[in-house]
Amino acid sequence: MDLMGILTHALDAIITTTLDYLSINRVIAITLSFLMAGGISVLINKRFILKYFGPNTPKRISYLIAAISGCVLAVCSCTILPLISSLYKRGGSIGPITTLLFSAPAINVLAVFYSAAVFGWDIGFLRALYAIAFSVIIGLTMEFLFEREDKEKKGVSIKGDVGNITFRPWYQTIIFFLIQLLMLITITASPKFVPSLNIPVYDGILTKHIITAILLIILVVVVTRWYKPEEIKAWLLESYILAKMLFPLLIVGVSIAGLISAFLPPQYISGYVGGNAIFSNFIASLVGALMYFATLTEVPIVKTLMDLGMGVGPAMALLLAGPSLSIPTVLTISKVFGGARAITYLGLAVILSTFAGYVTGILLG
Repeated sequence: MDLMGILTHALDAIITTTLDYLSINRVIAITLSFLMAGGISVLINKRFILKYFGPNTPKRISYLIAAISGCVLAVCSCTILPLISSLYKRGGSIGPITTLLFSAPAINVLAVFYSAAVFGWDIGFLRALYAIAFSVIIGLTMEFLFEREDKEKKGVSIKGDVGNITFRPWYQTIIFFLIQLLMLITITASPKFVPSLNIPVYDGILTKHIITAILLIILVVVVTRWYKPEEIKAWLLESYILAKMLFPLLIVGVSIAGLISAFLPPQYISGYVGGNAIFSNFIASLVGALMYFATLTEVPIVKTLMDLGMGVGPAMALLLAGPSLSIPTVLTISKVFGGARAITYLGLAVILSTFAGYVTGILLG
């Protein structure tokens, strides 16, 4: 094949893969994810969350906040680093901080729901569950090994009244996010697990499309009645900013997936990361830890690798290690925490991701 033939083949693979990924259900799910992420960014008081990273906060609270506050931050492993560095330098405890470092890229609302839309809710749910559990395990281990050296550090100095977790009445915020959550769960429901939501109604329209439309109407009514025009504008603007920043990266990831499917022989994939051997899961976890994945780009790449023969276990290992680690991440945290701590964090993430992959292969393989 000459150069022109190679370029034509590559372009055709990119276009075909992109069109395949951008199905109507995935586009709706991604759009809803951006809206929900934008709402979280605008309506949730981050200062309220960040005050719980100091050493004087009860551990059960600081670790819980660190593990779940990743949902607030639609970030990749590199863009979380400035926040991590700031918290640590201002006296934050290394345990909750490394918990946030692992959880934020792995369980942000965009990654979780996009994973569910592409792989199904079994993998999407397990990915979120593993990320939350392992982030706490990593944080507790880092605290056990290194917190004594940090005793001289003070608590995080966030001055003044940080206020409540939300700026609005709690029930309005809960209903606002609950409606969007129901929309995301509905549109990402697979025929395998929820066949009743995938019954054809008319010309490609399924029952889940009707229910999602009804929920959208309810959301519009709720927002227009409870929220001021400037609040609605801020929400939509933040959602647009996130989409403008992340959607091009998603297309890049899909394009890379297309090139992989076009030029990487399936036998290589099945030979190294097929099946559910410990070695296969370790290789997937280690590769994910060293590669850089921008937010969402890991999903189409892993999906393509699965189509080429990657086992469901190694796929989970890569989904966990990929977003939470990268060579730039390790190099940066080595400057912030120190080399020994960075290597320890890397080792814990790789080992736990390998374990998760192996268990997932047994459960879903």
